[in-house]
Amino acid sequence: MKIIQITDTHLLGADRANVYGLNAAYRLKRAIKSINTYHSDAAFIALTGDLADIPSDAAYELLKRILKKSKLPVYPIVGNHDNRAEFGHYFTYINEDGFVQYVQEKEGKVFLFLDTLVEGERYGKMCAKRLKWLEEKLEKYKKRPVYLFMHHHPIDSGLYEMDHYADFRSRKAFWKLIDRYDNVKHITFGHLHRIMQISRKAISMHSTRSTTFQVSYQPHEELEYLTNKEKPTYAVMEILKGDVLRIHQHEYLDEKRYYEDGTRFQG
Repeated sequence: MKIIQITDTHLLGADRANVYGLNAAYRLKRAIKSINTYHSDAAFIALTGDLADIPSDAAYELLKRILKKSKLPVYPIVGNHDNRAEFGHYFTYINEDGFVQYVQEKEGKVFLFLDTLVEGERYGKMCAKRLKWLEEKLEKYKKRPVYLFMHHHPIDSGLYEMDHYADFRSRKAFWKLIDRYDNVKHITFGHLHRIMQISRKAISMHSTRSTTFQVSYQPHEELEYLTNKEKPTYAVMEILKGDVLRIHQHEYLDEKRYYEDGTRFQG
């Protein structure tokens, strides 16, 4: 079973609008085109938050229009840049409590999409209602493999600013709940604008780069620095027999193949 993760699209409300000198809409369109070409056999795309850079109806309308080009179903969640009400004008994933939390069941596996947004803040949290929802779903599906998708990273990244000002502040309650279940296999998150792999006990986790701009690796600096040099990626997650998880991180903007001397590989 194959799943694609894209994250942190940071759209503004126009096709040609730039974020830090980069065209966010163009880069998302290229990701969708690449996924349609090489991964149309995937079960779905998970879009893990920061859909808009500055939330507006125009930004979410543009996102919906771009995602209509996808051959795969796309399941979005919100990040710290998003607004639930405006998101809800264009997407139907808001639950009865007003949060973007929902379940997808595929091939005997359960995928839980979580809402860590605190509107107006960089950091994330899950309130009592959101944690209760998660507890109910983990209990309901405790005999099946469960995979989680969220925006904020539930464990230290090693990046000062991300871990002190843009962190996930429900970690203690979150992990106390997760530790009660042995069927949670993997957690996928966004927010970092970096590729990172990490594990805690038996649970593996990963992030991928933004489709727009990246954050440089400065672990000893109090402020991270943006970098436009690192290429955007999407993650290709393959759940193999025995719930073995294989993840490739794909730089999709230039998919031509070259020799080391720069000449094009002709096949």
